[in-house]
Amino acid sequence: MDDLRAEIDRVDRLIVPMLLERIQLIAQAGHIKTDRDTVRDDWRIEDVVAKVKAEASKHGGDIDYIETVYRYLIEYSINHEFDVWDAVYGLEAKRKA
Repeated sequence: MDDLRAEIDRVDRLIVPMLLERIQLIAQAGHIKTDRDTVRDDWRIEDVVAKVKAEASKHGGDIDYIETVYRYLIEYSINHEFDVWDAVYGLEAKRKA
């Protein structure tokens, strides 16, 4: 069991930096999009999910697991992007209204 746990820890050490890189890219999107209504993009959500499911299938993996993880990741990312957008543009948008 110790060897298995060590392997899980190794995989986590690979995943965490990639997740942190991904959330930084999401934050960049929050700075680029000038319209809050464009933060949630249903077409893009389904595009990402389709791509990761195809990748899971290519590797013979559990497609339902990957879809569930990614749908959670995407929702978290969208909420983070809304927070970034609000911090960058929210006050300015309120002044214009």
